Amino acid sequence: TWIFLKDEPSKKQEMINAIRTALGSLGDDETATTASAYDTALVALVKNLDGDEKPQFPSCIDWIVQNQLPDGSWGDPAFFMVQDRMISTLACVVAVKSWNIDCDDLCDRGKPITGFFFVLVNLGILTYRFSSSV
Repeated sequence: TWIFLKDEPSKKQEMINAIRTALGSLGDDETATTASAYDTALVALVKNLDGDEKPQFPSCIDWIVQNQLPDGSWGDPAFFMVQDRMISTLACVVAVKSWNIDCDDLCDRGKPITGFFFVLVNLGILTYRFSSSV
């Protein structure tokens, strides 16, 4: 359920502070929660409350840029499930494109500019699975 708080800046700030606290509490040790590409992409879409056209959480954009997998997708590198990779990749592509992120960092690492290529390649897998289960 989406909560629209257009006219409630104090509620927006309260929610942003809660997200910032949660992100800060993850830490760098082995007990830290693993990052979800999908959730990170959604948080990356939050606009800065100061009115400038920048992300409220730029560290989420940094995470997206640094964690694209060799096949061009985003998701859990230890476990491949096409549905998860597809939705995570689409979310990350939307976040990167929403902020007009320069994709040189992604290209420099020999990966596709976006995960769109991954989506195109794997769309057939999803289509086949869906049609064979109906």
